[in-house]
Amino acid sequence: MHAGRNKIIAKAAVCVLLATAATRPAAANSIPTKSDVVWIGVAVGAIGAGIGLGIYFAVHHNASLTGCAAPGANGLELQNNGDQQTYALVGAVSVIKPGERVRVSGKRVKKSPGPSPQFLVEHLSKDFGPCLAKPATP
Repeated sequence: MHAGRNKIIAKAAVCVLLATAATRPAAANSIPTKSDVVWIGVAVGAIGAGIGLGIYFAVHHNASLTGCAAPGANGLELQNNGDQQTYALVGAVSVIKPGERVRVSGKRVKKSPGPSPQFLVEHLSKDFGPCLAKPATP
């Protein structure tokens, strides 16, 4: 996913460099030719595309959850550390082992059946190893 983003950014940078290198120095009394206008348009378009892509990739990202995976009534569940919520995991859960602390990427399911909200797992981002045992409360 990151390789495709880097290729797009590199192509935009090459377009901007070509646009700036291909222009000739301006004389005080010269009128821009059609090719000058075209290259200016290409440069403006490349800069706009680069800014647009940069903003898109800076803002757009998948949701991720980190917590302890545990078997639940309807399959695998993740007890999230951040919001102290338990999520029913659906999707690509075959690589997740119960009892492991993991970070998963995906999407929260808006209308999920059952008492706990569902999280659609797209992939396992990181496996932190076994879950830490919670201390017993007196």
